Amino acid sequence: MKPKLVIIENNLLSTLSMREKLMESLSAEFDITILSTGDIHQKKLAAERSLKVIDIGTCKQNPLGILGYLLRLNKQIRKIRPDLVLTFTIRPAIWGNLITRLYGIPTITTITGTGPLFTRKSLTYGMARILYKFSIRKTARVFFQNEEDRELFIRHRFVNAAATGRIPGSGVDTDHFRPATPATDSYFKFLFIGRLVKDKGIHEYVQACQLLREKSIPAEFAILGPFWHQNLRKNTVTREEIELWNSKGIINYIGHADDIRPYLSSFDCIVLPSYREGLNNVLLEACSMERPCITTNVTGCREIIEDGNNGLLCEPRDAHSLAEKMEMMFHFSAEKRHEMGKNGRNKVIKEFDKKLVIRAYHEAIRELL
Repeated sequence: MKPKLVIIENNLLSTLSMREKLMESLSAEFDITILSTGDIHQKKLAAERSLKVIDIGTCKQNPLGILGYLLRLNKQIRKIRPDLVLTFTIRPAIWGNLITRLYGIPTITTITGTGPLFTRKSLTYGMARILYKFSIRKTARVFFQNEEDRELFIRHRFVNAAATGRIPGSGVDTDHFRPATPATDSYFKFLFIGRLVKDKGIHEYVQACQLLREKSIPAEFAILGPFWHQNLRKNTVTREEIELWNSKGIINYIGHADDIRPYLSSFDCIVLPSYREGLNNVLLEACSMERPCITTNVTGCREIIEDGNNGLLCEPRDAHSLAEKMEMMFHFSAEKRHEMGKNGRNKVIKEFDKKLVIRAYHEAIRELL
């Protein structure tokens, strides 16, 4: 009988997109159960991939919502009695580790990014800092996707430094995200890809698009990504906002896609003016398909995009800086952008291949079991 492994994840979207290869690799050795949530479409996709999923809902911000999530999580952990648990993102990291510590289950936690955890002074983030310090201090292994996040957690004594490690994000399957034929449209096309939340820099992107339209730059400006309601409400981009931008002709909202490769191949430049990342997966996938990118000079983005080499860096939270870099990219020759794309794929193969990530998890698991 295989040992039991539980994955605690915020949403099935991440499991299906970023961690599918990891699940596939681990399933050869473990009986895997995913504790997460998602819409009907995502659950159908999980079933088609023979993934065992138990929907434990999401963790609301209010005390009753948190209590309900904890009870559901505890019920499943107690029932399954896994030999090992992997957690991803903030809420699973905090609440998952509280439960696994209760049962003495070895746990590997991956910090996929900190967002405004250390900068916001709100009660919510203040509580998150306190809970982080308590919940993961004794976690068996804590992986970080960039060195700045790792140093922050060590400095604030959230983690035991000896238990920490670095992984190159979620990694990229460079065979799946193969080089794309350059776009052949007569006009230039920019594409924002990401969850529709404000800290991905979507407002700055829309403002930059408007600035370029006012200068009569002949380009298309599009957005691809799902509406997202698992963040704080003030961080959420509403459907009404998207419809307003659409109706004004500022951007073209495409919707959401399970497979973003057709869009990466048909657009000239990918734009992600995020405020902060763990290590952004869209940028990695775009680079793997030889697409030049524009992103912000912040943690989790500048590790991937080298200014002038495989893309351009703009200042964070600055629509004018972003518009300037978008206009610069627009005026580059096709040969220059092609060279940037080649440089991006070479960097991904060398530093961010998914095989490196999978190997790190297998090594950590062997140490714990």
